[in-house]
Amino acid sequence: DIERVLFLSTNTILKTLLEAATLADDSAYPRRVHDLEMDEFWSFVGSKRRQRWTWYGYDRQRRKVVAFVNERRTDAACRQLLQKLAGCRITRYHTDKWQSYAKFLPARRHRTGKEGTSRIERDNLNFRTRLKRLQRHTICYSKSAVMHDAVIKLYVHHSNAGHHHF
Repeated sequence: DIERVLFLSTNTILKTLLEAATLADDSAYPRRVHDLEMDEFWSFVGSKRRQRWTWYGYDRQRRKVVAFVNERRTDAACRQLLQKLAGCRITRYHTDKWQSYAKFLPARRHRTGKEGTSRIERDNLNFRTRLKRLQRHTICYSKSAVMHDAVIKLYVHHSNAGHHHF
């Protein structure tokens, strides 16, 4: 769409997006989060056989994505997300019942269930609504993992800065 409307080449647009993603700093992690909701959602890169999962932590009070990882749906990806959050003191974790969370989160501070993940589930919908490549029934998709990750990083950076409308 950008190519058609602005009369730019695809390569120029892709190069600009990658440069912007490189310049966008990962958010500084807060020192303390009272309620962290964690979830993952899938999309695909290249073909439906190549699923790409975005794992992320959402600060319920600040209404911001604290950290995210784009990987497969594995224990290793869950650990990678938790490593990003290592310097942050988290009072309570709220997740669905995916097995990786139960393996790595402290049981006494871990809550599971729909009532604790309603905000992050809403944020998942925002991702899918605003990024066409994440919609489930579409012909739009990322052709490379690098581009896929860059677009998600830019979206997180943009939404965390308080810019909720494009």
